[in-house]
Amino acid sequence: PLNITGNKKLVGAGSYIVNTNCVDCHTSPTFAAGGNPFFGQPEQVNTQNYLAGGAVFGPFRSANLTPDASGKPAGLTFDQFVQAMRAGKDFKNRHPQFGPVLQVMPWPAFAKLTDDDLEAVYAYLSAIPHAEPAQ
Repeated sequence: PLNITGNKKLVGAGSYIVNTNCVDCHTSPTFAAGGNPFFGQPEQVNTQNYLAGGAVFGPFRSANLTPDASGKPAGLTFDQFVQAMRAGKDFKNRHPQFGPVLQVMPWPAFAKLTDDDLEAVYAYLSAIPHAEPAQ
């Protein structure tokens, strides 16, 4: 269930963007048991670890995008979120050998989202429940 405290239309637009662009890399595993469409099964997204990150890309892992204890998606303020999406700023500096730039994350493509799109994504990520990565 979503915790919608703001504009429902904005959250809905964010849901559309997130579920067509972010869920595959930030939900691990992407599909629930028995719900993998690549195996001919009816699609069922893994709701237990939804957007909690943990997908492995070589030495990198996708980040948990769910709200932290203060309700901020990935622990980021909106301004920080915009910097991460537009410039690839890694506020946790997970891989200092590469500098504070998000690796693997296709931020150069997401940088092209409009201000309204980024606001919608942030609103949706703020409304989803917190989840932990799969162990």
